[in-house]
Amino acid sequence: MTGSLAEHPAVKAWCESQHAGIAPQRIEVLKSKRKVATYRLDGIGPGGAAVIAKRCRAATAKVERMIYAEILPRLPVSALRYYGFVEAPDDEFCWLFLEEASREPYSPQRADHRALAGRWLGTLHVASLSADMKARLPDRGPSHYLRRLRDVRATLGEHLDNPALPADDSSLLRTVAAHCDTLESHWDEVEGCCAAMPRTLVHADFVIKNLRVRAGVSGPELLAFDWEFAHWGVPATDLAQIVGRAASPDLNVYGSVVQRDFGRLDARDIQRLADCGKLLRVVDELYWATTLIAGSSYKCFVRPLSNFRICEPELVAAFRAMKWAKYG
Repeated sequence: MTGSLAEHPAVKAWCESQHAGIAPQRIEVLKSKRKVATYRLDGIGPGGAAVIAKRCRAATAKVERMIYAEILPRLPVSALRYYGFVEAPDDEFCWLFLEEASREPYSPQRADHRALAGRWLGTLHVASLSADMKARLPDRGPSHYLRRLRDVRATLGEHLDNPALPADDSSLLRTVAAHCDTLESHWDEVEGCCAAMPRTLVHADFVIKNLRVRAGVSGPELLAFDWEFAHWGVPATDLAQIVGRAASPDLNVYGSVVQRDFGRLDARDIQRLADCGKLLRVVDELYWATTLIAGSSYKCFVRPLSNFRICEPELVAAFRAMKWAKYG
């Protein structure tokens, strides 16, 4: 980046949080969309380490701040260090400062990484939280996803006869809408699967891009970040096994951890919960895709249709995993 680094908003906020003035050696933009952004501030942290600065919406930042500052430090899991929090002048956004995660990516193709994720996630899910912490987390059970499913179906219903869409795209919308109907007709089974597991702290975006692996004192450690969707609820989505995107944690390792506290759970229950988690993740993805539809012109459907093409076969695969008759 050019210009005076000391004048960058992320650096100003960092100096305010630390009550000290220091300019970074370099600023790297890691993510930038609309008014939300993530920066890497080189050489500005403890011992000259890099610091990650996140400009995020205040509503979601409150949850992330609590996770990093109050919850993770009390749990026996590896976690990023929390450095501080600064509210922006407009109160709509704020800055969150964190330790930089290691550069080693998480790979679900590696059995040791999947085992690491299973153990870490199991430890997270059996952790007890105070009543106050639970109350401050968003509460999301199966009903949350059912509302989203119905919203998706309603939005699709408005565009099934859209003349701006080619025949193939209209057919795709009808197919996805039919899948939504199928899923809702089986919702009692989804609720039954979710009821097998007590409510827990849920990351809710436990995917490859939000995980790193680093060398720890006792061996490799998993680091999870981007907790903006974290909530108190059913942990099914964290267990989802989706090729190419989800962490797909080792369910046997996960089970060996959670069964110490939730002894009535067996391997079949956990697999079923993971299958439900795949369904719920796809519902989320369909929901976010439909929020991108801001009109009836074909241009308004380019991105949503791309997402629908990915989600449709994933829904069919999830239906098959649930062994629903029509899908074998």
